[in-house]
Amino acid sequence: MERALARAERLNSVERLLYQSLHGMTVPEIAAKLGRHRSTVYRDIASLSGMEVPVWEKDGRFGLNRDKYLTTVRLTLHEALALYLAARLLSAHSDKHNPHAASAMDKLAGAMPEAVGSHVAQTAREAARRRQSPAFLTALETLTRAWADRKQVWLRYENPRTGEAKERTFDPYFIAPSPYGYACYVIGHDHLEGEVRTFMVERIGAIRLLDTGFEIRGGFDPYAFLADAWGVMGGHPPKEVKLRFAPRVAYRIREADWPRVTGVTDRPDGGCVMTLRVSHTLEMVPWIRGWGPDCEVIEPEELRKQIAEDMQKAAEVYRKGDGRG
Repeated sequence: MERALARAERLNSVERLLYQSLHGMTVPEIAAKLGRHRSTVYRDIASLSGMEVPVWEKDGRFGLNRDKYLTTVRLTLHEALALYLAARLLSAHSDKHNPHAASAMDKLAGAMPEAVGSHVAQTAREAARRRQSPAFLTALETLTRAWADRKQVWLRYENPRTGEAKERTFDPYFIAPSPYGYACYVIGHDHLEGEVRTFMVERIGAIRLLDTGFEIRGGFDPYAFLADAWGVMGGHPPKEVKLRFAPRVAYRIREADWPRVTGVTDRPDGGCVMTLRVSHTLEMVPWIRGWGPDCEVIEPEELRKQIAEDMQKAAEVYRKGDGRG
């Protein structure tokens, strides 16, 4: 039994190395990494292939076909619940059909106790009913492959405001969903502008995976890039934002751990003032408007003017309209 367990652990370690390697590994590299004899590594790779693990070999290097490889993850009940909550958020923050997300949630459901798994399965069914968007799915799949393999892509990005579409070569560094909208974004080096840019995946009109690889420039760190972002727009020096909240909603401000908040100050009337530092205020606008008259922008002045104009226009719409379209 101990020998069988040792062999299984050895195979798992080889399998994990092959999966994590971007360009594959040679047998000597694997042997040195794991402290094993080369002949043992050769036998382990052959055993993995015999177990239908999708191993590839080219010019003496071995790796795994990630499109065909199925990962195995063992979860405790509480870890599974954490993934269930993430699945619910995924379902809530995506308005497009993603068969990979639905399939992943369906598999997660099968690995959980029925009482919880049934809800995960229902979440998967809800995700499967989202509207079809072949262009979005193609773009997301291509970017995922390019991100995983560090390959460049050619893409045509469309500006919905101007109707203009520009072609560019792009190095995808990071993919992230927006926590405040039904959208997914890719961050990377844009060769057209010569700088790091953030693009909405849904606005990619056409995309093609290129054979050329890329290296991440300047030690780019996506987490540092987004450190001061309200959502996915980072990379600029943060500016201070102050918001005054009315007494009837102040409890909600105090009880939540909002991003980029540097302080919350109580007011004599029971309200409060929230102070934040964010790279861009653009992403905050819908969130601020959502509070209606219960949130007043104190600074910066340009954001205060924008929200005031938006509120005035909204009030004018209600004054003119009769609610019947």
